Amino acid sequence: MVCAVSASLGATACSSDSTAEPKVSTADAYSAAIRWYLDSVDPAATTGTPDTTDSGPLIVYVAPESGKAINSQTQASVVREMSDIAEVVTVRFADVRDDALQSDVATLPVKDDGVLLLVGDVPDSQPPVDVQVAVYHDVDDTHTFVMRIMEAGESFRATEVSEVVQG
Repeated sequence: MVCAVSASLGATACSSDSTAEPKVSTADAYSAAIRWYLDSVDPAATTGTPDTTDSGPLIVYVAPESGKAINSQTQASVVREMSDIAEVVTVRFADVRDDALQSDVATLPVKDDGVLLLVGDVPDSQPPVDVQVAVYHDVDDTHTFVMRIMEAGESFRATEVSEVVQG
C-alpha cells in the first residue's frame, strides 16, 4: 500500500480504501499497555515525592508472553510513541520474562525497582482488539488484565480494562 501524508493539512491519501481503520500493531499494543499502566499507578510512583531522593522516570519492562524476540522496528516505534513522556517513563524490552527479573532474589522482583508488562499475542486485525497483559512486580504481586485497544486520534489506547480473576 502506498500512502501520502500531509502533516500540515492532516490529510491522508492511500491507494486502497481510505475509510478502513488501520490494524493494531504489536508496537501499538505495547504503547497502549504502557500508557494504561502509567495512568493506573499512583502519581507519586512516576513523579517522586518530597521524601524520595530518586524521582527519576519509572522503569517499565515490556516482554511478549510468547517469548519471541521483539524486533527492532517494534522497539523503535514504542520508544517514538513514548517520547512525549520520556521524563516519566523509561521503557526497556526483554525477549523473555526472566530477562527483566532479579534472579538472585527469592521473590524475583523486577530489575531497577521497575514493573514488567508481559503482553499476550496481539490479534492481526482492525480495532478494537483484546490483549492480555500481566502486570508483574514480583512472584507475590502479579495481576493479569484484558484490555480492549481502540484507535484514539493518531494512536491507540487501552479501554475497557478488566482484571482476570485467578481461580
